[in-house]
Amino acid sequence: MKACALLCLLSALPAAGGPPETLFDDLVEVAPGQARTLAVPARQAPARLAASFRVLRGAEARLILLPAESIDAWIEGKAYEELSATRYGRSGALSCPIRAPRELVLVVQVRNGANRLTRLRLLVRALDPAAPFPPVPQPADRTRGALLVWSSLALFTILAAAGAARLHRLFSARR
Repeated sequence: MKACALLCLLSALPAAGGPPETLFDDLVEVAPGQARTLAVPARQAPARLAASFRVLRGAEARLILLPAESIDAWIEGKAYEELSATRYGRSGALSCPIRAPRELVLVVQVRNGANRLTRLRLLVRALDPAAPFPPVPQPADRTRGALLVWSSLALFTILAAAGAARLHRLFSARR
């Protein structure tokens, strides 16, 4: 019992790099030709801030990541510090290393000329800075997959046969 509890406790501890912390995962709506600002508190440092979006309906959009100190300059049309940005599109992603904890602002800007509300899915995460971005995809191992499927089938067959044998014994004993 103690060994089981210890294993559960060890599995609950965070890994060396830690799982990604989701800062924002929601639908965002932006009026035609407008922009929406979202505060992004980067409290973990060092980290890599990764943001991605996908337009569900409406015009093309883009993301701009700014320090909180530069947002007034951006609104007034003056020179501002831009940490990262995407191009206008139906989907996109950006990444920016964060060396010290600071307040950031993510601007969701919609292309001019749209005549209806733009709705997009936005995901912002704080990742391990040592991990590659975008993550390197690993192809599935066909041998391991086949082994998993056949072993699951064998386990189900054994359990079903044992259950059927027990039911047969119970019904035979009742007669």
